[in-house]
Amino acid sequence: MNYLLDTHIVIWLAKEPHKLSNKVKNILENTENIIYFSTVNLWEIALKTNLKKDGFKFDTVKLYQRLLENGFLELGIDHKYTKILENLPIIHKDPFDRMLITQSMIDNLCLITNDDKIIQYQGLKFLTND
Repeated sequence: MNYLLDTHIVIWLAKEPHKLSNKVKNILENTENIIYFSTVNLWEIALKTNLKKDGFKFDTVKLYQRLLENGFLELGIDHKYTKILENLPIIHKDPFDRMLITQSMIDNLCLITNDDKIIQYQGLKFLTND
């Protein structure tokens, strides 16, 4: 199956893997699965690092390299997402999450998340970290 990681899942994978459920760990370790991270994940992490909120700090270049070394694939931003994004219901106002939702829907990916607002979207395939 094909999966896309929500940003907090990327953060936990890199810094707090004990927060990942066994179910999610098994999916990430199964070589039959294709795991994507989004450019959006890196943008969000870079922004949080820049804001230095709550001591948040990441080297996004090293994180990017580590994700690739683990066999994950990068999903970039493309114009094909704009139509769904502009019509996506305003259940969740976070622009990063809204793009991840749109990418998941357009590219038929299962979004691995722990966000209660994200899972409210109709037509979204998701897997929660529980």
